[in-house]
Amino acid sequence: MKKIVYILLGLALAALVAIVDLVSLIDPNQFKPQLAEQVKKNTGRELVMEGDIGWRFWPSLGLSLEKVALRNPAGFAEPDLIRVEKGEASVALLPLLSHRLEIGEVTLSGAHLFIQTKADGSSNLADLVKDKEQVPAGGEASAPASPASESQPWQIQLQGVVLEQASALVQDDRSGVSSRLERLDLSLGRLTLGEWVPVTLAAKGARGELAFDIKGQGEIKLARDAHDSELKNLSLSGSLSDPKQRLDDFSLKADRLVLGEWGSLTLSLNGAQGEVAKPTLAGSLDGSFKARLDKGLQLVEVSDAVLAAKLSGEGLPRSPLSLKLAGFARAELDKQQITLTNLVMGADDALLSGNGVITLGAVPRVEFDLKGDKLDLDAWLGAQDGAKSAASSAAPATVSAGEQGAAAKPAPSAQALSTAEPDLSVLKLVDLAGELQLDALKVKGLDLSAVDMQLALSGGQLNLKQFSAGVAGGQVSASGELDARQQPASYQVHKRIQGVDIRPLLQTLAQNDRLEGKGDLDIQVQGRGLSEQALRSEMQGTASLKLSDGALHGINLAEMIREARATLTGKGAEQVKEARKTDFSDLSASFQIGNGIASSHDIQLAAPALRVQGQGQTALVPETLDFLFLTSVVESSKGQGGKTVDELNDITIPVRIGGHWQAPSYKLDVKELLSNNKVLEEKARKEAERGLKKLLGDKANDEGIKGAADQLLKGLFK
Repeated sequence: MKKIVYILLGLALAALVAIVDLVSLIDPNQFKPQLAEQVKKNTGRELVMEGDIGWRFWPSLGLSLEKVALRNPAGFAEPDLIRVEKGEASVALLPLLSHRLEIGEVTLSGAHLFIQTKADGSSNLADLVKDKEQVPAGGEASAPASPASESQPWQIQLQGVVLEQASALVQDDRSGVSSRLERLDLSLGRLTLGEWVPVTLAAKGARGELAFDIKGQGEIKLARDAHDSELKNLSLSGSLSDPKQRLDDFSLKADRLVLGEWGSLTLSLNGAQGEVAKPTLAGSLDGSFKARLDKGLQLVEVSDAVLAAKLSGEGLPRSPLSLKLAGFARAELDKQQITLTNLVMGADDALLSGNGVITLGAVPRVEFDLKGDKLDLDAWLGAQDGAKSAASSAAPATVSAGEQGAAAKPAPSAQALSTAEPDLSVLKLVDLAGELQLDALKVKGLDLSAVDMQLALSGGQLNLKQFSAGVAGGQVSASGELDARQQPASYQVHKRIQGVDIRPLLQTLAQNDRLEGKGDLDIQVQGRGLSEQALRSEMQGTASLKLSDGALHGINLAEMIREARATLTGKGAEQVKEARKTDFSDLSASFQIGNGIASSHDIQLAAPALRVQGQGQTALVPETLDFLFLTSVVESSKGQGGKTVDELNDITIPVRIGGHWQAPSYKLDVKELLSNNKVLEEKARKEAERGLKKLLGDKANDEGIKGAADQLLKGLFK
């Protein structure tokens, strides 16, 4: 055993002696002229080596050098294109005996790269690499023997490069943008064709105001044709930030990337907008997909994409918000066009599917054809149920002497309407064209079915080409235009509602349930301004209404007729407990809308035993009512009011509706009743003459007494 140990010690000592002898015989500084000459020959630049090239014995035998620089041509902002504070490399011993310098891994510390493009377009990279015919075939530099060398030339080979604490500055004087690489750590193995080479990097820097901090690793296999090179086991992570937004952390992983072939990738990121302490928007994104880039670098395809995002922030319709996206994409880079197919998009419980096309440019254009099952915008936006709101706000109708509804409660106090116009600048950032179809849609408490909407947006002008849906047992259709190219925005809308139950519609949209019936509503309006104040005060247009088999809630015309009869006969009205509503067979009206007023002169209502004509107006801003309804009793005594109204045939009974939308008042207009009824006046005259004869006898025929009685009657009926 001791002999073996002695033999090994002897061999080690012999190797050590051989190394010492070899190092003492070879001075690495003799390669300085050769290296400088090769650099000058291949780049045309001066290589400056201020420090000596020395041997390194630990941890392996190698070479070291300090303060090496590759000069820039005169006239650039920095003197050096590349400079290195310190460099080290291991050296293979046995090849040295054959005049081959096989350098292992080269480690460069404190390397700095400076690239500048001047305002005239000239760059310090111009003419850096000589023509191929000036480089010896084979790509290996054969160093000619220096005077200190032997006759056999040296061959130099490099196995790999490691950069530590490197930096770079890329300065473009034409755009005024500079890119700074504050620190770069890079490890790159020997780039041998057809072999996998490990690569790791860590980079920190900024481009303009965009700062980045990136780390990555992977393996690369170079091919003679660069388009056939491959990358596998890629892993990138890091962060990006600028003054307005930041990507706090991201990661991208790929199993294998080859031009023309599919590769699998996974993505994860977290970011925010706004101040760090209080961001306006924050969120995360996770997903996976397959991708392929053609060898011509013009077509990118994505398949099996599944992405999920979570967002939070005050600017969102609801926070937090979960988003989902899946589908296939095809990007034609030369056309700047992205085609999306089998697309599935989700926002919380809402789900849409379809296809789309995105054309990039100064103003992107998006074309889409989307379909969905159920979409509850109230739940998504956190809106309150409109029906509940209507039920809570509707004022109950009550009856008092001469008036119905006025004593229910005082009119709601008027709230100032907002004059703030919405910011529609987003409509100028993108052009849209497409169709959306939904089986069911709930918005502001209103349930819509079979929704079909087609719209187009271009240059800030939104055109609703078609909107149709089922609602409240009927059908609604609409078209319109919103022009946001100037402020305030202008609009025009045409809406038709056919065969609907009007009461639930009014409960939801206007928080009012006083009108019941089935029929049609046609609205055509236009105006300028979208604030609450402008929508009511600046709107112009028309509206028409036709209903059948309905009722007016809160008013009982039959009861008012009995009150009118009591007024005429001087007897108290019989109190009958009835629902405070007036049934009708038909109701029609048309309204003119303008200057904050909606007025009508042709309100027609046909009810059992009654015929009603009305006119008046409502002020849209204070929400007040001022209508006069003239009610006539028809022949039949079997309708509303029974036999008690028969005595009022041919008598016009006026009913005035006033008050507030949410607390209207209904009252019999006694003055109008007495002043506009000739039949009533004739009956009163006969009764007065009969009374005078009973009271005065023959003196009642005196002309003076007759004249006085006439004057009293005329005053009564004025």
